[in-house]
Amino acid sequence: MSSSAFKNVFIFIFLLLAYLSSEGQNQQVDSSKFFNPLTDNITKRLPPLNVLIDSAAYNSPSMRYEDLKADYYYYEQLSAQRAWLEHFSLNVDMNIGVWNFNDYAAINQSNRFYRSQSLRNNYALGFYVRFPLATFFDRRNRINKQKKWIELSITQKEINRRFLATTVIDHYNNLVQYQNYIRIYNSYQNFTMMQMQMAQNEFLNGEIGTAEYTRLKEIQTRGAINFQQAIAQFNKEYQLLEVTTGMKFNLINILR
Repeated sequence: MSSSAFKNVFIFIFLLLAYLSSEGQNQQVDSSKFFNPLTDNITKRLPPLNVLIDSAAYNSPSMRYEDLKADYYYYEQLSAQRAWLEHFSLNVDMNIGVWNFNDYAAINQSNRFYRSQSLRNNYALGFYVRFPLATFFDRRNRINKQKKWIELSITQKEINRRFLATTVIDHYNNLVQYQNYIRIYNSYQNFTMMQMQMAQNEFLNGEIGTAEYTRLKEIQTRGAINFQQAIAQFNKEYQLLEVTTGMKFNLINILR
């Protein structure tokens, strides 16, 4: 084997080992995203509650909307403060050109038309002041109204923030609650399945009748339904918490 061929083989082996190493690291990182509600604690896998509330406020369109309204009313306040300038006017006019005229005149008692031409530069400068009484008596009131609109937007923003905080707290606590339900219903489902296996043997041996077997089957079915409903509600609260906070937790529930 030539030296160049040996070099190519060495490079290929090096790249292959690097690829396998990176794949192993990716699999290790991805495996940390898996979440089992039966064994893991959801509160340990999510950011703290205060961080979730702050994230919800930061990513909330309603909070952003109130900020924009407050900014708008601030500019309206500036306009109200400067409105008195509308009553001052300064006009400047300037005309430069050549004017041709056809005039009629009586010269030496003989009427005739004659043509004349003139070069003119016209300038005009004007200034006026017009103050309605409302400018004096209502100016402060108009400014104060705009200030109140700003205060209303700030107050509404705080209302929205508290509403978001309660929403995040509700979803967070519901998430914890439904994880507890999953564990409870899982234990109950395991018990009913064991009970159902015993009942099936007893039914086949003729120790219990059809009515008792049916009753136990209904209990086992109800436990399985409750378990699946708890999983569905857990996933729903998880998704709602993501939407409300604007965060992606990237947890993969293995009980989906």
